[in-house]
Amino acid sequence: MHVREASENDKEKWNLFVDQEGGSFHHYFDWKYYYETNPSKHRYIPLIIENKDSEILGIFPIEENLRLLFGVLTSLPQGVSDGFLIKGNLSEQEKNKVIQSFLDYIDSNYSSSHSLITIKEHLSFSKNSLPPTQILINNGYIWLDTSTTKLPCTYVVNLEKPFKEKIFYSMTKNLRNRIRHAKKCGAQVIIDNDFKYFDDFVKMHIEMVKKFGMVTKKEDYDQTLKIFQKKIKLFVCFVDSEPITALLCYYTPTTVYASIGPYIPKAKEYLNNTLPMCAAIRDACESGYQFFDMGGTNTETLAAYKEKFGATRIPLRIYTKEFSHWKMITNTTFENIKRGGKKLVGSLKS
Repeated sequence: MHVREASENDKEKWNLFVDQEGGSFHHYFDWKYYYETNPSKHRYIPLIIENKDSEILGIFPIEENLRLLFGVLTSLPQGVSDGFLIKGNLSEQEKNKVIQSFLDYIDSNYSSSHSLITIKEHLSFSKNSLPPTQILINNGYIWLDTSTTKLPCTYVVNLEKPFKEKIFYSMTKNLRNRIRHAKKCGAQVIIDNDFKYFDDFVKMHIEMVKKFGMVTKKEDYDQTLKIFQKKIKLFVCFVDSEPITALLCYYTPTTVYASIGPYIPKAKEYLNNTLPMCAAIRDACESGYQFFDMGGTNTETLAAYKEKFGATRIPLRIYTKEFSHWKMITNTTFENIKRGGKKLVGSLKS
């Protein structure tokens, strides 16, 4: 077995491996182009391991954050299920050898120059109460124990046809009635196949995240559309010909991932982004997908909302390992100094 960084020449077989082995949307090699939009701050590290016949045994995409004094590794910031992906027909002993090879490579190449690594292990939608992966624990990784709160998590709808009997009627009665009422009041959802309303979607999201103190740039969304246009759909909800909320979804052969669901204040009268979420679930069901992932969930309030859809809560599987506690402290100090400087500049300008 040999671990190396995959190149552009590996893209096709990498993505085929993701589809064949049930990987998540965030396993696709194409994320390289997203993370390296600003190569001075980010680097995409697509680790791949093969046997002597050049057959892929596993992949492990990692993002290297270079904005701090000492680099930080994550797999991957944008996703909730994107750790190493191992060939399914290997024995447990063989799988452990593949994982150990990845961990050894990371230690050899990054532990001396980086402060921390975070692994978000690939989730199994059929086994959601697994113990921590022992080989990670044996290598000094600390598991985020969510056995009490089961947060952070994602919510998954198991899709069955027909939609109305199997999915819609598994939602709470109150939610079904409110959806019907919102439609009677004039709310309509379309699939924007030509992305005519993509700019409206972007504006909604940029404005919505401001209230959380977050700043995003239109270029980031444009990059997503440019890279993944053939693997995404945009659902837009209108009232009186005005887009009031939308939902961007990602697609693999088996799973649909709800990614971004912004809305304007007016949408509160129409259940915020509930209607495009319901429309996307229906479209996924009728199109033959197996799962609909409703996305990362960090609070009980959001969890309670998603449970109304009849979705199953699946806790995220997150592990961290400090390469150096001193480097961690140094990074924190450096970040605090930068934030203090920005606040000072802002106050001087005002």
